[in-house]
Amino acid sequence: MRRGQLFENRDFLLLWGGETLSEVGSQSSAVAYPLLVLALTHSSTDAGVVGLARWLPVALFSLPAGVLADRVDRKRLMIVCDLVRLIGACSIALALLIGHPLLFQIAVVAFLEGGLGVTAFICERGALPQVVPAELLHDAVATNEARMYAAGIVGPSLGGLLFAAARSLPFIADAGSYLGSVAAITATRSSFQVSVSSTGRSLRTVHTEVAEGIRWLWTQPFFRTTSLLFAAGNPVYTGLYLLSILLARHYHASSATVGVMLTIASIGGLLGAVLAGPVRRNLGARGVLVGETWLVLGLVLLMLLAHNALLIGAIVGAAEFTASPANALVAGSRSAAAPDHLQGRIQSAATALSASLVWLGPLAVGYLFGHLGATKTVLIAAAWALALAIAATAAPSIKSAPPMAAGADTH
Repeated sequence: MRRGQLFENRDFLLLWGGETLSEVGSQSSAVAYPLLVLALTHSSTDAGVVGLARWLPVALFSLPAGVLADRVDRKRLMIVCDLVRLIGACSIALALLIGHPLLFQIAVVAFLEGGLGVTAFICERGALPQVVPAELLHDAVATNEARMYAAGIVGPSLGGLLFAAARSLPFIADAGSYLGSVAAITATRSSFQVSVSSTGRSLRTVHTEVAEGIRWLWTQPFFRTTSLLFAAGNPVYTGLYLLSILLARHYHASSATVGVMLTIASIGGLLGAVLAGPVRRNLGARGVLVGETWLVLGLVLLMLLAHNALLIGAIVGAAEFTASPANALVAGSRSAAAPDHLQGRIQSAATALSASLVWLGPLAVGYLFGHLGATKTVLIAAAWALALAIAATAAPSIKSAPPMAAGADTH
C-alpha cells in the first residue's frame, strides 16, 4: 500500500489535520517563549529555566499519561488536553494585553503545555493502530513526523512575525489552533482504542499497570536500546534549538529572522520525514540509527563556524533531517509490535525513558551560554554527541533489529 492511501482514510485525515493545526500553534508560541523571556528579563538563564519548564513534564508525565491513555477514552482525553492548553495560551495573551506576565506564569503555562502535549501525543500514537491498517503504520508514523516538521516550517516564521507585530499574537494564534484541533478530533468516527481496558479498576493498581508497559519495553532489546539512545540524544536536540536562538540573538538577528531560521530547521526535518521510508529501506536500522549520531556530532561542531542565523538554521535542519527516519523507524516498529491493550503504557514507557533527560538540554545550554560563552557551550555539546555516537556504534542490539525496523514492509 502507498502513503497516499492514508489520505483516503477520513478519520486519519481529520486526526492528522487537527493535530497539524495544534502543532502550528505550538510552534508559533514555542519561538515566542524564549523571545518573550529575553525581552522581559534579558537573561539566557531565565530562558533556560522556561525551557526546563517546557521539557521536564515530558519526562514526568509520560508514565501516568500512558495509564490514562489505556484507562479512559483516548479521544476525550485529547480534547481535554487541547482545551486546557487553550486556556493557558489565552492567559499569556491576556497578561500581555493588560501588562507584563510574570516569569512564574510563563513557566507554569510552558509546564502545562509540555505535560498535556505529551499526553495528547501518547493518546494519538496509541490510537493509530485503530485508525489505519497495520500495513500503513510505518507510513502513518512517518506522515505524522512530516506533519510536525511541516507545522515547524509555518509556525516559527509565523511566531516570529506575530511576535514582532505584538507580543500577544503568537499566543492568540496558539489558542485558536487548539480550538480547531478540538473540532477535528470531535468529528472523527473511529474509536481510538479497542476498549477502555481498566474501567472500574482501583487506582491502587496504577503502579502495576505502569510496570506492564515498562516490562514489555525492557524485555525487547532493540526497543530498550533505542529508548536509551534517544534519552541520551534528546538533550542535544532540545539544547540545540535554544543554542540556535541564543546564537542568532548574539549576532543581532531580529525576531522575524529567528522565526525564519527555525523554519529552515523544520524544512530539514520535513525532508527527513518524507524520505524516511526510502532511507530506512536502503540503509537498514543500524545504518539509520548509527549514522544519525555521527552526523549530529559533525553538525554540532559546525555551529562553531556559524555566525549567521540562516546558516545556523541550515545546520539545525540537517540535524533534524537525520532524526526523522530514526524516529519513524523505531516508533512504527514499536506500534506494530505492541498489543493494543498495552499501546498507551508501552508508548508512555518509551516516551518517559526517551525524554528522561530532555529537560537537561535547554537548562544546560542556557546556563553554559550565560557563564562560559558560545564556543565552550558548543564544545561541551559536541563532547556529549561524541559519547552518544560511540555508544550507538558499539550497541549489539542495534545490529539485530526486528524485521519491520530492519526495512521489511508488510503488504
